[in-house]
Amino acid sequence: MSDGMLWLPDSFSEGFCVAFCEGVSPEEFVLKVGGDPNLALTLTREQAESIDLAARFPDEANLEYHDLDEAELREKGFLRSDAEVIRVGYFNGWTFSLQSFGTFMSNPAIALKASRSSRFISFSLTVNMAAWVQYAVGGNMINSFDPLHPVAGPAEGLHVDDLEDAPAFATLAQLQERFHLAVPRTTDVQPLMTVALTR
Repeated sequence: MSDGMLWLPDSFSEGFCVAFCEGVSPEEFVLKVGGDPNLALTLTREQAESIDLAARFPDEANLEYHDLDEAELREKGFLRSDAEVIRVGYFNGWTFSLQSFGTFMSNPAIALKASRSSRFISFSLTVNMAAWVQYAVGGNMINSFDPLHPVAGPAEGLHVDDLEDAPAFATLAQLQERFHLAVPRTTDVQPLMTVALTR
């Protein structure tokens, strides 16, 4: 039995974005969204978050504590002011990406690029509980909406008319059930392929 996705909001209480692309490898996915797999590092969640914070608050950075080489990070673009740190894995036929704090993978341009010859789904939730969901297929946006105000899409799109009292969580549950999406809980500690994408 998979871990599903419903554990993500509790684990990422300061906000996150999760995205999925069907039938491609992590390396192919990184290329689709404008990254370079050759510049990837294999990092834990804690390391990725420390890089993200170091780029935003350089005076408070403590990269050595997390066994990170500042020179290597600069060479691979992780410490640019416009860098978005994304961790990438694979499970059950879908490559997934995880971003702590940010919502970069919910950019519509990314959904359209990543969904060419594939399906792409993203879900983001901020620290203020603002959510956004996207579903794109073959380079076309099928759904893009705030779960508080769902918009009816075409027949092949998401149908979220009854969202109960917690629309963001209900939408996440529907995505999990319909597409059999999951992110293993081990990703909280397991090192994953990590890239710096440009905002």
